[in-house]
Order: sequence, then C-alpha cells, then structure tokens
Amino acid sequence: MADNTDEENLDTPTNTQSENSSDEIISTTDTETINLNQETENMEVHKHPHHVTHKKKWGEYLLEFIMLFLAVFLGFSAENLRERIVEHNIEKDYIHSLVEDLKSDTLQSNKVVILLNSRIAGVDSLITALSSPGIIENSNNAYRLWSKNIGFPDFISNDRTIQQLKNSGGLRLIRNKAVSDSIMIYDQVIRDFNGLSAVMNGILGDQHIYSQLFDFINLDKNTNIPVPLTEQGRKLLNEAYANRKVWRFILSNLSSSLKLVNKESKVILLFIQKEYQLE
Repeated sequence: MADNTDEENLDTPTNTQSENSSDEIISTTDTETINLNQETENMEVHKHPHHVTHKKKWGEYLLEFIMLFLAVFLGFSAENLRERIVEHNIEKDYIHSLVEDLKSDTLQSNKVVILLNSRIAGVDSLITALSSPGIIENSNNAYRLWSKNIGFPDFISNDRTIQQLKNSGGLRLIRNKAVSDSIMIYDQVIRDFNGLSAVMNGILGDQHIYSQLFDFINLDKNTNIPVPLTEQGRKLLNEAYANRKVWRFILSNLSSSLKLVNKESKVILLFIQKEYQLE
C-alpha cells in the first residue's frame, strides 16, 4: 500500500504540469487568432480612400480643380511679373541713355546758337559793305567779310536713343505717356531743324557769285595786296547783295529753330529727370 501511495504521489505533479502547459498553448493560440482577426477587420474598415474602387465626392473634384487653377494662375502671374521687371529695366536703360543724349544736345545746341549769332552779325556787316558807295574802289572789306562768313556752324543731334525707341518699338516700354509724347515732340523739332539745315546746304553749294565777284589772281595771304572786284563782279553786286540778304534770313531762321531745339531739350530733360527721380 505504501508503494501505491508513493506512486500516486509521484504521478500527480507530472499530470498537473502537463495540463497547465496545454492550457497555456491553447490560450496563446486563441489570443493570436483573435489579434489576427482584429487586424484583418481593421484593414477592411480602414481601406485607403483612393483605392481604385473608391468613388470621389464632387467636393474632392472641386478641390482638385481649384488647386490646379491656382497653380496655373500663379505660374502665369509669375511669368507676367518677370516680364514686367525685365521691361522696366529696359525702360530705365532707355531713359538713362536718353538723358545723356539730351544733355549732349543741350550743350552742343547752346554753343552752335552762339556761333550762329556771330555769323549773322558778320553777314550783316557784309551786306552793309556790299551796299556801300565805295565798294568798287575798296572791295577788301567785303572780300574779308565774305570769306569769314562762308557756310554755317552745323548742329548734329545725338538721337541714337530716339531712333532705337522708334525702330525697335521701344516707345511702348515708356509707361509714362507724357514722357513718350515729349520724346516725339522733341523728335519732330529735330527733324524740322534738319530739314532747314538741308535747305541751307543746298544754297551753300551755289558759290558761283563769290567766285565771280572777286579777282583772286593776285591774291597772296601773306601780303596786304587788295582783292578787287572783277569786271563781271561789278555787274553782280546787286545779285550778291540779294544773295547775302537771303543767306542772312536763312541763318536767322536756323538760329531760331536751333534755339527751339535747345529750349525743348532743356524742358524735356528736366521733365524726365523729375518723373523718374533722376539727378
């Protein structure tokens, strides 16, 4: 009996441990199965909204359209802004160049006006000499005055910037309409002056009276030998007088026209400097 009891006691712990291990294995397996089922359910419930089988709402389409529109609009606006900045920089370059041209024209025209007025005074003296009673006996003074007052001081406008603005369509870049209008007014003033100057050059080319009026045969610049009138020259005195009167009239008109150029260049220069805040 004692042996049986001992055997029973020995068998009992072993069976208990085995049963506990089986319970733990079953419990662990059940837990894993439950967790797996829960994860599968969660995956099914939280399906990605952009799945191929997902239908978009009209609000999502509207949002995408608005975002696309904004992207295109901002790109277009950025490009316009870039073009405006580039054109503004070109405009400033034109204005700075024009200011330099106007400064040059102002200085040059002022000098030429002074020379023209001096030339007009010389022609006045020549006209008086040609009409004097002693011109036939003493033609030296008339010869000297005519020789000193041949031709006229010319003015050439520095119009490089205006020509660029006109030929390249750059005037559209001048945003200030008053400035662009003043540029065109100045251009017209310059063209009027150039037209009158061309007329004067045409008259200047006709020097037959001067060459026929005086006898240059015995002329020596190193002596005081008088230069008499030729026989034909004596007959041309009235024509010579009328010629120099016309010449004086044209010189006077040229001076007035150049004074207008000088005035306009100053006015426009100050106006542009004020509008663009230049020194």
